[in-house]
Amino acid sequence: MADSRIIPWKRIVVQAAAIVISILLAFAIDAWWDEQKERDVEHRTLEALRRDLIASNEELDGLLQALADVRINFARFQSATPAELKKIDPEAVRPIVISLVTPASFEPVTATHDALSSDGRLGLISDPELLTHLSNWQRALDDLEGNSIDLRAESVRVLRSMEIHGGPFIRWRRSLDGLEVLQRPDGEVLASLRQDAEFMGKARMHQYTLSGYLLELRRLDETLDSTLALLEEVISQY
Repeated sequence: MADSRIIPWKRIVVQAAAIVISILLAFAIDAWWDEQKERDVEHRTLEALRRDLIASNEELDGLLQALADVRINFARFQSATPAELKKIDPEAVRPIVISLVTPASFEPVTATHDALSSDGRLGLISDPELLTHLSNWQRALDDLEGNSIDLRAESVRVLRSMEIHGGPFIRWRRSLDGLEVLQRPDGEVLASLRQDAEFMGKARMHQYTLSGYLLELRRLDETLDSTLALLEEVISQY
């Protein structure tokens, strides 16, 4: 007699469905976990970028203030008569000499962005608007570098022109604050420089180039402020 067992289709379907659901659930959990890890990496990347940009902003604010003082000191030197310069307060000599030759180099903190760019990991940042702002920031830094080279060249011309008056009086270090007075000129030296038409022409050209550099710095400051504001907004969503 033929075996006439009943096939339990309902139970088979239920078990098959349970297996499919468990597999799909596992995939969903893996996808969720990967997404969480990606968000965590992106969050830590954004935090690192924020630290760099805040440090750059502080550096930039300090440089802008220092260059504002440079402009004031040069204006004081240029408007003074030789007789007034001979009697100038000795403490005022150093800032005036610095104003004549400052190379004004900006040293932004770009370690995180540089690492992301070199490793091809800028794609970790998912916000397209933020990526555009960061690109504009880097482009502005590149543009500033050309101005910085021009300013340094003008500074060298002024330094060399000082030599016939007993210079050099200044040696560059890493930053504006690191300018070192090799020998302290006095009011007599300033008066001599002020009466030297060739020297004054080079000094004014240096100041003209410095004005262009300052303009680029202020534009850079605006770009940095807007980038930081957007970055703070993106981070707040985590």
